[in-house]
Amino acid sequence: MDVLYAFIKSQELRALNEPTSPRPDAATAIFNLPDYRVTGTEVLAFGQRRIRVVATAEAGCPSCGVISTRVHSRRSQRLRDIPVAGPVEVVWAKRRFFCDEYLCPRRTFTEETAEVPRRARSTRRLREALVAAVIGSGRAAAEAASSFGVSWWLVQRALDSAALTLPDVDALAPRMLGIDEHRYRSVRFFRDPATKAWKRALRG
Repeated sequence: MDVLYAFIKSQELRALNEPTSPRPDAATAIFNLPDYRVTGTEVLAFGQRRIRVVATAEAGCPSCGVISTRVHSRRSQRLRDIPVAGPVEVVWAKRRFFCDEYLCPRRTFTEETAEVPRRARSTRRLREALVAAVIGSGRAAAEAASSFGVSWWLVQRALDSAALTLPDVDALAPRMLGIDEHRYRSVRFFRDPATKAWKRALRG
């Protein structure tokens, strides 16, 4: 009996010492916002869902890059995101951290992620979906804004940002030309000496 009791206790201690599984909970997996974990959800009027999230990525100081874990304060920030089974309101419990590098001039800093950069009010995946809806599907900006439940200005800003990332066309060297991208002949006009009328002449 003592041997069985010792075995059970050893298994319990082993379970406590093992690292927890990184598998996210169901709500976080379904919402699928990178570097964020869902902490709560509620259904608002007209079927709108409010989803509360916290960031899971490490917070590094933007000036010196030192990772910090000391929280200075917290505040709620509303984010626009893609619809998930209807309109969604995302509330991010955003943290401000102390910078632990004593030589750094920045004493505190606010966390940011690749999905929600600094000063952003919408997720990166929403902006990418808006650009794809306009450019990839050929929809009007106003129609895309209405279907995603956002303003026309947000769609236009997403398109402007996407256009700024395009390369300079004057610096590109095309490898080949399509059949409609060059002329086989150049069109010229001349004046007929006899009739004094302008006629079109084809030259190679």
